[in-house]
Amino acid sequence: MASPRFVTRIRPLSYGRALALITAAAFIWREIYVTLELPMRKVTDEFWYIMQAHRFFGPHAWTCVNCLVLSPTASHGPLTSTVMAPLAWLFPHAMSSLRFVIPVVGAATVVGVATLAKTVHSPRAGLIAAVAAALYPGLWIRDGLVVSEPFAMCALAWLLVFLIRWWQSPSLRWAAAVGICASAIALSRSELLLWALLAIFLAWWGTRQWRLIRHIALMAILLVVVMSPWIAYNNGRFSKPVYLSTNLGMTLAGANCHLTYYDGRFIGYDAWACALKAENSVSSITDESEKSSVMTHEATSYITAHWSRLPLVIVGRELWFFGLYRPNAVVGISQLASQPQWATWLQAAGAWILYPIFAWVMWRRQRDREPVARLFARITVMTLMFAIFLAAIFVGHWRYRLGLDVVALVTVSVWLADRWSPARSLSAS
Repeated sequence: MASPRFVTRIRPLSYGRALALITAAAFIWREIYVTLELPMRKVTDEFWYIMQAHRFFGPHAWTCVNCLVLSPTASHGPLTSTVMAPLAWLFPHAMSSLRFVIPVVGAATVVGVATLAKTVHSPRAGLIAAVAAALYPGLWIRDGLVVSEPFAMCALAWLLVFLIRWWQSPSLRWAAAVGICASAIALSRSELLLWALLAIFLAWWGTRQWRLIRHIALMAILLVVVMSPWIAYNNGRFSKPVYLSTNLGMTLAGANCHLTYYDGRFIGYDAWACALKAENSVSSITDESEKSSVMTHEATSYITAHWSRLPLVIVGRELWFFGLYRPNAVVGISQLASQPQWATWLQAAGAWILYPIFAWVMWRRQRDREPVARLFARITVMTLMFAIFLAAIFVGHWRYRLGLDVVALVTVSVWLADRWSPARSLSAS
């Protein structure tokens, strides 16, 4: 079978130069996309991240936005705002214009996905994965906003790169890189910390070498050291323990109410009306940790009282998660987060194309005998199950597909590299 046209054209180039060209094109497109995003709204997560970046070096660091009282806040992880803080300090009047920095993170993600495919398979697979990562809407759709997903996805891709390299050639250097990436994941999207720990466990279990426990200990130490300042800072500000964020209560309250259990329009999703009602019920409380605790209790009480509806709700969550139920509603809601409708439709279409191919490839390659491929396959299956688990216990938001998008793109790219074998192999730089 003939090789893809882009592989034929870039074949004379070294791997490094070809990857640089693809990454540059991905970066340029992401910068163009920033100009196509909708104006920033003051009720979005993006506004929270930008305001925390501007307040970082001032007397009101990490305080509530859109509140009458500047009470402490930890609604989201600190990584995004911390990284953006120096730029916010240099440009004190910059708000949505800070979006133009995020494509740099998106470009790093493209390189990470390419490096992961190259590590798992070959330079050819790496370049195919780079093109896929540059084009796939699920990767670039959040690269035009100052939010946590670009940072989490970048750290996730590079964690897998360093983890596999550690598995191939165990060293303290690779172990340290894994620990730092796991910390970045935890401080951007806290729910992915468990995924990172499971991936590390699978890699270590694959070695079956107890002498590598000291490497695992180094990863754990780095994880604790990097997260400790944020944890210590929070527990000095709130009355209840806060480790990474205070957003659990709001998430559960918005996804477990009458509308999301009995109304066909919202079943399995979350409802703004429910979240607003929960927020109003605790409006007299200024401490975010107490608010989250009260809303978590109310949500779990609702779940217990309507236990018989939970199986149907979980099915609904999975349908929402894979874009199989009312994608038009998600498209409409995405406008509130400054995403254009056309971009969200492309995100949905991209998943509808990628996931069936990914499932078919996983089925066909289940008996792969290459050790690295087997390890990556185990991590891929774990990532799929973890994403399904997140959707089941929380809500079927598409942002929970971060890790799944990365491993699916790499899996399909490796399959394409096997099918399209050019006559002359690419030269690795």
